[in-house]
Amino acid sequence: MFALRGFRAFAKAAPAASAAAVCTVKGSASDYIAQTQVESTAGVDWPRNAAFAAFSGLYLGVGQHLIYNRAFTVLFGSGQDLRTGLKKVLADSLVHVPLIYLPLYYPFKSVVLGEGSFLDGLARYRADAHDVLTTYWSIWPALHLVNFTLTPPELRISLVAAVSFGWLVYLSWRSHADEEVSGSEEHTTAALHGGG
Repeated sequence: MFALRGFRAFAKAAPAASAAAVCTVKGSASDYIAQTQVESTAGVDWPRNAAFAAFSGLYLGVGQHLIYNRAFTVLFGSGQDLRTGLKKVLADSLVHVPLIYLPLYYPFKSVVLGEGSFLDGLARYRADAHDVLTTYWSIWPALHLVNFTLTPPELRISLVAAVSFGWLVYLSWRSHADEEVSGSEEHTTAALHGGG
């Protein structure tokens, strides 16, 4: 409890810095698990790991703090009632994720993993959009409704990071249990690797 109180005090005092720290660690750990467990690579590509950690810290940490706790507050108010929470969930699900987050994530991933150019990443997102958004919409709106109505604002990004990390661990375990990684699992990883 003492550690949680200390973290919450840090998150209240420096929300962007705490979000960046949590998401940088989460991004590095997620990519480490993806490389060693899901992809079963022989060694860890540390420059790739650093790139995913930086993206996670900057966008999923600082960026989402600015979107969820600043922009959404300006647009929809600071209330944690059901109506305000639903407005924020709709804005996240219909604007933020499909039009901002995923169009940034796919090109980033394409370049970092050597799969192609920025434009190749956008083309891949266009091809995957239905599957990845369907997966996102099946999980994250419910979580964000809880997040926007019950979670203190300073802990919102940490909750998202914890859930998305837990999901990646589950995918890793599942892929090894089934001894296969299907295309739908790749879409699920894309939707949840960053968290939403």
